[in-house]
Amino acid sequence: MDPLDRELERRGIAFVRYADDIALFVGSERAAERVLESVKTWLYKQLDLEVNADKSGTGRSEESQLLGFRIHESGDVSLAPKALTKLKERVRQLWDARQSLTATELRAQWQRYITGWWNYFGYANWRREVIALSGWIRRHMRKCFWLRWHGRQGRRNALCRLGVRGRGLGVAGSRRGAWAMATHVVVNQALKTATLKRYGLSLPWELAG
Repeated sequence: MDPLDRELERRGIAFVRYADDIALFVGSERAAERVLESVKTWLYKQLDLEVNADKSGTGRSEESQLLGFRIHESGDVSLAPKALTKLKERVRQLWDARQSLTATELRAQWQRYITGWWNYFGYANWRREVIALSGWIRRHMRKCFWLRWHGRQGRRNALCRLGVRGRGLGVAGSRRGAWAMATHVVVNQALKTATLKRYGLSLPWELAG
């Protein structure tokens, strides 16, 4: 695809390309449609390549995506909605309490995934959408541990190990659902953010910030 790069540079068209994924940036919708058709024709004639019509089109940069990113008019780069949706789906899977994994294995699994994910998506400098998910992700962690503590006595023992004393231990017998308990003040006291971080359950964008 290097010949295409040189052709776009010759025309003075701003672009971003990775392998055969490419985004071109022009000043108007009319110019976008004209350039798209021109580039499609050039690719066919010069490189004998056809553009996938289903994956190509024109639109505002804030409404399109390239490799999981959005490039804004300001030059800022954010995560595309689909990338965030996939992250949320994976969080639900990784913090499913029904997995036959030890706590150490759960932690290692999480660290492998989120480190690799951030190594890729950390390029974005507009991070407010992913930062907004921080509390939601920790809630899934707390939900998972609450379920894995198994029953009143198991939860009471776990809360004791995490420093809960007195009347707070009474929540061990709560019949509220695990998702609701993940926001309970006592559970949040036991598994506060600092405790989760101490056990290696960090969110890399917070460390980077």
